[in-house]
Amino acid sequence: MPEQPLQDRAGLPEGERALQEAWRARYAPEVKELIVRREVPSPKLTLIVISYKAKDYLIECLQHVRGQTAALSVPFEVLLADSGGIEHLRPRSAPLVDVELRLTDGIPLNAARNAAIAWARGEYVAFIDDDGLIAPTFVEVVCRVFEDPRIAAMRGRIIPKEHPYFCTLAGHYDRGDEMIDDVLSTEGHMAIRRGVYLETGGFPDRFYGAEGIYLAYQIAKTFPGKRVVYAPELLMRHDYFDSWENFIWKTRKYQGIRREVGDMAPDPEFLRYLDAYLSRRKPQRPRTLEQTVALGLLKVVRWGVVRMPAWAVGQP
Repeated sequence: MPEQPLQDRAGLPEGERALQEAWRARYAPEVKELIVRREVPSPKLTLIVISYKAKDYLIECLQHVRGQTAALSVPFEVLLADSGGIEHLRPRSAPLVDVELRLTDGIPLNAARNAAIAWARGEYVAFIDDDGLIAPTFVEVVCRVFEDPRIAAMRGRIIPKEHPYFCTLAGHYDRGDEMIDDVLSTEGHMAIRRGVYLETGGFPDRFYGAEGIYLAYQIAKTFPGKRVVYAPELLMRHDYFDSWENFIWKTRKYQGIRREVGDMAPDPEFLRYLDAYLSRRKPQRPRTLEQTVALGLLKVVRWGVVRMPAWAVGQP
């Protein structure tokens, strides 16, 4: 990996500095290039966008990341982790990011997240889906919620971007208007104290689904008494699915997620935690009649999709 200086923020605790160095050593083989376009002195927050084979929606995402109301009062940096396939967007993305981390092409999503954390310098870090649009108050809300030292991590509320009916299947997107204890079930719309992430081990590299539940479980084990919360003021616009092709592929993929997680996570205590979470009744915003009808129809379609033969299903 080409060396390029990137100073740690001032006042970084020695223990966290040592963890950071260990993470950088661990993920350095996955980093092809580190490009520092602007160095933000001692950022309070690092906003991380992971992108792979993205389209124009990445530019819109980054524009929303840049358009923060706290831009003048809170130092924050934008880190783009490039997993390949976005070369055509680089001329437009470059002015919108502070640090660009070019990773091994096609690196698994959670490994990319962990690699990005290794080079993030904020006291807090946030993960943002590359097709999500955060509200202009995002940075402001993260900093305000973290004023409570008991809160280790938060996830936000998601409202539909362009496909509201597909979002009726995502009951976890909107838990209502009150802050409650929750898990990190919106991994692409969350924030966490960087030291907490490093000490808990972050996301499992190989997970594809349930990684946010696993991270919440590790926080509960490592930091008893700390909270993981749903913060309704932390807003993003995002679609659970953006096409029927995407709906079919993800439905098939997530169908076996409990079995796959069980194979990858031998910790029986976590599996009990996961099963308890999945079976628990969780709050969500009441649906309109129109949303209820759409959800019923989509469930019927989903029932058929999970029974389709494998040869009939491609990957988007």
